[in-house]
Amino acid sequence: MIIKYLTQPNPDSLRKAFEGCQELTFSKDEFLFHGGDPVAYMDLLVSGDLQVFKYDGNMNEVTLTFFRPVSIIAEWAVIQGIPYPASGRFTKSSTILRMPLSEVQTRIHKNIELNHILMHSLMNKIDTLNLAINRGLTMDAMQRVAHFLFYGTPDSLALKQTQMASLLYLRPETFSRILKQLKEQGLIDNQKGEISILDKEGLLKILA
Repeated sequence: MIIKYLTQPNPDSLRKAFEGCQELTFSKDEFLFHGGDPVAYMDLLVSGDLQVFKYDGNMNEVTLTFFRPVSIIAEWAVIQGIPYPASGRFTKSSTILRMPLSEVQTRIHKNIELNHILMHSLMNKIDTLNLAINRGLTMDAMQRVAHFLFYGTPDSLALKQTQMASLLYLRPETFSRILKQLKEQGLIDNQKGEISILDKEGLLKILA
């Protein structure tokens, strides 16, 4: 895979790619964008958290992902020139660096490193999407939680448990009950809301 030959962008390289861009601050529950809005910028989340979600037919929120710093937001919509396919709302006070589309075009033509960063970011998001689709279509509640924990990244495991439950389309009480069962089996530890994986092989057996 090409991505194996690309260097994983670190926070410093991401900030450098957005050097000189406008810094904006947002409050908790403030929207960065709504689904259907035209795209005029590319944003880098440098602090805080952003929930990306859509509404179902009953106007219930369906969480697609949570962005944590430092990460590029909605670069697919920027590159494709399409409206935002979902809505983005901050779950805490947050800061972004904003690059206008005209500047994005200029830097993409001149900055090879930015192209590598965008490619790596898109590939990571495709992998995340594939995992989520597999989880949602083929697994029961216990398997979904085990899958999420087995493949979890430091960022995903640092989410609040209510956010994890939302990503897995589970009620918070259902998610808490499953965590308790996994803890009783010795597969995880759960102290003060922080989840530690004790036995990844045990989680894999649940998936099998």
